[in-house]
Amino acid sequence: MFSADEMAYLESLKGLNPIQHHIDKFQQASKHDNFEVTGISRDIYLDFAEARVRQFFPFQNENGGILDPSDGKEHEFATASFAKAGAILLTNERCKDVQDLILLAMDWACTCLGENRVPDDHADFTTYMLVRAYQLLTPMVETNRSDAWKMNLSKVEPESFYCQTVRNFPDIRSIRNWATYAMHGEMMRYREGLTDSMAFIDKYLKPQMTRFTREGLYRDPNLPAAYDLAARQQLSGLLDAGYNGEWKEFLDSQLRKGAQTMLYMQSTTGGTSSGGRSNQIIWNDLTYAYLCEREAARYAKEGDLAWAGTFKRAARKALQSILRWIEDPVEFRLLKNRFASELRNGWEFYAYYSTYSLYAAQIAASCFESADESIREQATPADLGGYVVPIESFHRIYATTGPQQGSYHVVMDTAAQMGHDATGWVRLHKANLPEESALSMGIPGLSGNVHLNYFVAKQVIPRPHTPAAIGLTWRDGHGVWHRLAGFGRRKHEAFASLDKNGVPTKPEEMHWQANLANVQADSADLSFQIQYAATGLQLLNEMNLRTPDDNLHPAYKRAIADMLPRPGVEGIAAITESYRIAVEGVTTEWFVEAAEDMPLTAIGVTVPVLVSNGTDESAIRVGGNKLVVSYANSRYVIQPVGDSDNVELELLPGLMPNRNGNYRLAQWTSKDVRRAIKLHFSIEKDPTLSERSDMH
Repeated sequence: MFSADEMAYLESLKGLNPIQHHIDKFQQASKHDNFEVTGISRDIYLDFAEARVRQFFPFQNENGGILDPSDGKEHEFATASFAKAGAILLTNERCKDVQDLILLAMDWACTCLGENRVPDDHADFTTYMLVRAYQLLTPMVETNRSDAWKMNLSKVEPESFYCQTVRNFPDIRSIRNWATYAMHGEMMRYREGLTDSMAFIDKYLKPQMTRFTREGLYRDPNLPAAYDLAARQQLSGLLDAGYNGEWKEFLDSQLRKGAQTMLYMQSTTGGTSSGGRSNQIIWNDLTYAYLCEREAARYAKEGDLAWAGTFKRAARKALQSILRWIEDPVEFRLLKNRFASELRNGWEFYAYYSTYSLYAAQIAASCFESADESIREQATPADLGGYVVPIESFHRIYATTGPQQGSYHVVMDTAAQMGHDATGWVRLHKANLPEESALSMGIPGLSGNVHLNYFVAKQVIPRPHTPAAIGLTWRDGHGVWHRLAGFGRRKHEAFASLDKNGVPTKPEEMHWQANLANVQADSADLSFQIQYAATGLQLLNEMNLRTPDDNLHPAYKRAIADMLPRPGVEGIAAITESYRIAVEGVTTEWFVEAAEDMPLTAIGVTVPVLVSNGTDESAIRVGGNKLVVSYANSRYVIQPVGDSDNVELELLPGLMPNRNGNYRLAQWTSKDVRRAIKLHFSIEKDPTLSERSDMH
């Protein structure tokens, strides 16, 4: 199954984490931490699970199925999630008044699985949930009822019941995260004596191993952050259910490595990484919390209370970050915006309010089961900051500062998936302020989208043609504007063989080669550069246009020249971004190098600024070249640094949506392309009326 290069790559994964020096540095620094404990009890997990289960009682039909409020139909794994969450609640003396309804849901979900009629062909996701519910509910019911559950759970034929198997995916290596759910379920069935075969796991686990990166992360197609978390959660469950096969040690080592890596991807707000499909949905943060609770308990059992405390705190910070959404007084917010749920704003087509709400509930219930309250919180990397960590396999750079440097968290996506994200600076957070105040993710566009708008999130208003992030824009010698945000990954990933470095042997060609350079950190600030070098790939590279000869009419030559590829990348040979993060904010400088024989006529920096999260509006004020956004309890200020006579600010018309809300685009433009544009960004608490006067 694996080539010699792939075997070499798997062997290399046994080596150190590429960010190991950051981990080692943190272990030394964390001994001198100073932070305020979250004070969040694991009971909050059960509170959340109970609220969701009670929320959906009115949508249960006479068979026990849970229906979606939007269309009155049962979808995917909603009923199984309801049954598992309900079982954990009942075991912990919750929801006793509605026990009969939880048991009815269990009856129906088991019947659907046993008869191979799980809604929307989602049996892959339901087995592990129902076996866990079976373990907990069996002592509560009469034998004939539990025997019926057992009979149905024993009838599963994995190859024909599960969707992502070789009957639908002839190349077994192309099967993605769905297989991790199915294998988890099969391991639990085997443990409970509901099957006597591990053949399915033996067959499907091995091909998943090359999806791991050197950082211990899981590569689902197109690198969505959500499904790295989801797949690692399910593979953790496979081990916890007793897997002891050929890949046990390898899998355990990768999961340990990935858990440490993801600590550096956590924001100072506690939020998890954005990027790709299904991101910014509440279950992302709960999955992160589950992985951290599991690691905390495991380290505690091994006697390593330092790592145990770090992971416990990371879990509780993740939970803390979503309280404003799950405790929203109007309605539970499935996604991190305040658009009405029936609008499905920011949701993929496969996301339903019932399925993802109850899926989150059963994860939260599992968090409660895994949590160890005896562990004392210890500092996390995001508490201490002072690092810039590149996750090369995901084309991401995470920079985080501690309290003495402002507690900022910035993220750059250097090769974004078009249609879902934008290339450039895509996240600017500050601890204790709403994540959407500045930016939590880029603005996806239509241009260059992966084929067939693959799994693109729905928006209430049209997405812009060109994506946007905080980043460079430029006007070439022909008067055409381009944005760095629009250059990224354009092809949908199908399985490709790997070389010994884990890179596809036929990788997608990219327009830019990005490198992190000149990282410096001290007690006062954190600075670094990102350098983009043009690869020479052109947007028109598939066109075979002849060079016009000297005898052609000038107007004709001009027309041909307009169609010919520009030197460099649309006229630019290199971009250098310089960042300095300190307590007063983030100062960033953009400098461009024009390609030979390609004059540039202007450069600029675009910055998305929030208009509304669905209900809460911002106030945007422009004074000269300074822009101020007042939103909730935050004041976001962007202004040029130093002599800004050559820079002109314009607030562009129109709304630009992402999963968090609707934004407008501010642009600082300069016609002097030989000078850098330098802007300062700050986010502060508590705007006051007196601050309005400084705009006049």
